Amino acid sequence: MSTPTTEVDLYVDPACPWAWLTSRWLVEVERVRPVRVTTRLFCLAEINRDAEADDRLRRAHEASERALRCLVQARREGGDAALAALYTCIGDAYQERAEPVGDPETLEAAAEQAGIDGGVVARALSDPSTLDDLLREHRHAVEVLGAFGVPTLVIDAHAAIFGPIVDRRLEPAEAGELWDHTRWLIENARFFELKRNRTGRAAIGRYAAATAKEAATAAQRSGGAAHEASGTSG
Repeated sequence: MSTPTTEVDLYVDPACPWAWLTSRWLVEVERVRPVRVTTRLFCLAEINRDAEADDRLRRAHEASERALRCLVQARREGGDAALAALYTCIGDAYQERAEPVGDPETLEAAAEQAGIDGGVVARALSDPSTLDDLLREHRHAVEVLGAFGVPTLVIDAHAAIFGPIVDRRLEPAEAGELWDHTRWLIENARFFELKRNRTGRAAIGRYAAATAKEAATAAQRSGGAAHEASGTSG
C-alpha cells in the first residue's frame, strides 16, 4: 500500500534569504519523502508598509514586490509549476548571485531560464491586477492563516507555522530527518513555538560575496595604515 502524499503550502517572498533556504530544504524533502510542495506568496513590503524600517530594507521589499507580481503572472499563465520554477530562478539570481531582485532584466532572464516567456515581466508590471491578486493572497495568509512572516508552512491544512529556519542547504538525508520532526510538531495541536537566536548569516552566495568584499576592504585599509605608519616612523 502506497503512502499518501502530504500536501505542503510554503509561503515565500523572494527578498527573504531564510525563506529561500527553507524552499531549498523542501526541494530535497520532495526527493526523499512523499511530499508535494506548492509555493504561495507573501508580501514583506505590505507587512512593513507602515512600520519603521530602514531605507535599505524598504527598498529591497519594494523591489521584491515587483518580483512577486511577476510570480502572480507566471502562475496565471502556467500554473503553480511555472510560479515555482520562476521563484527558483529568481532566488538563484538574487540570493546566490546578488543580482537586483526587482530589476526587469534580472526578472526577464530568470523567466527565460525557467522556460517562461520573458514578456511575462512586462505583462505583470503593466497590469495593476497582479498587485491586487498578490495582496489578496497575502491577506489570506495573514488574516485567515495567522502568518506574520516567511517562511510559513501549512501541512495538510494544519495550522500554519513560521519556519523552520535553516542556515544552509541540507543534503537529502538530513532534509528528510528535519522534515519528520517538523511534521510531527506541526501535526501536534498543542505545539505553538520553539525558537533560538540565529548565530550567523544565511549561507547564500550574495552574503558570501559581501563578506569577501568586506574582508578585502578591511585588509586593504589595514595595509594602507601599516604603510603610513612605516612611512612616518622615521
